[in-house]
Amino acid sequence: MVIRLTNLPLALHGGATLVAFGLFQAAKGWLDASYAASGYPVDYATGQLAFSAARLESYYAAMAQGGTLDVYLRTQVIDFSFIASVMLLALLLGTLVARLGGWARGLGLAASVLGIAGAGFDVLENLLSFVLLSDPDDIAQGWALAYSSAAAVKFALLTGAMGAVVLALVAGVARHVGRLLSTQTA
Repeated sequence: MVIRLTNLPLALHGGATLVAFGLFQAAKGWLDASYAASGYPVDYATGQLAFSAARLESYYAAMAQGGTLDVYLRTQVIDFSFIASVMLLALLLGTLVARLGGWARGLGLAASVLGIAGAGFDVLENLLSFVLLSDPDDIAQGWALAYSSAAAVKFALLTGAMGAVVLALVAGVARHVGRLLSTQTA
């Protein structure tokens, strides 16, 4: 399937990537608004990387006292739309930059794989958050470690995907500039 995407007409592939980016932005906006409405006391990265049951319990207690813990639970469900948009964007953007050829091909395909894997760990993290939210006043430290570990792997994979896209673009542009220069000097 991935290789088939690189064989799509370029305009169609580019257009689909732009649509995926629009869906990503819409899902991110919806998720960010819900997260803000939940009153989570710290930014999402800080919360997800707590690695501490006591700290997570304190975050959940703050929302429970504010009457917004149910909003946070709904935010976890909304996050699945964001995750789907990340998967789609990773697949389309990675394969689009892979079309530049040379090193960009491998880097672009790696970006797709890393992005989809990162989104997969986001799914795992969300599922673990439902475990934590099933008893927000008494979270087992093991569950907190599993939750934060899934988040850490997610962030690492998604950072790798973004880095691979940037490197693919640099490699692709360098390859095409090199070709232009070599034809002008020949």
